[in-house]
Amino acid sequence: MDVVLRSNKVMIKNIIFDIGNVLAAFRWADYIRRDLGFSEEVVKVFGEKIVVNPLWDELDLGIRDEKEIIEEMKSRVPEYQKEADAFFENILEIVETYPYSREWLSRLKQEGYHVYLLSNYPRSTYLMHEQAKFDFVPVADGKVISGFEKMAKPDPRIYRLLMKRYVLQPEECVFLDDRQVNIDAAVALGMQGIVFTGYEEANAELERLLRTWE
Repeated sequence: MDVVLRSNKVMIKNIIFDIGNVLAAFRWADYIRRDLGFSEEVVKVFGEKIVVNPLWDELDLGIRDEKEIIEEMKSRVPEYQKEADAFFENILEIVETYPYSREWLSRLKQEGYHVYLLSNYPRSTYLMHEQAKFDFVPVADGKVISGFEKMAKPDPRIYRLLMKRYVLQPEECVFLDDRQVNIDAAVALGMQGIVFTGYEEANAELERLLRTWE
């Protein structure tokens, strides 16, 4: 677990969470393999040509029409058209909220901290998942989702937008994200950062960080 500190002179008041692979599993491989029942070859091809691909980043960014991007994705796998149709038709199941998420945010709120969400997420998919999957969202004090803002991490503008919208001071914030590049961007703006590799480790590091101001 990597923790990046900026200063120990200002009290942390705000805890900011990424969603994917922090509060909810982005389980795309298991979704293809287990839920849809497709072969390992399909998992490999879809990973390379659809999910772990700049086109998915475009979905998160929310500038191009989502349907247009999805059709382009499907065109990348002409040999698997039926599988691609099924992939997008059942995409509700591509994520699963971790059992600890709502309780974690609730406990931090009870301890007096403000809690926010900052996530790269396609607009329509986020709305679907928020309604059906994300029981932790109502606990949060606010959120900034890339697909609605047409900007995405690690672009500094999206961090500044969160700060401005909720009147936050960067030095009073700690950000948890599973990607080092996103943590680096937050730290460059004055926040503290924890690279998320698992709940137990992250919770312990967060508690250690917060105790330094007690």
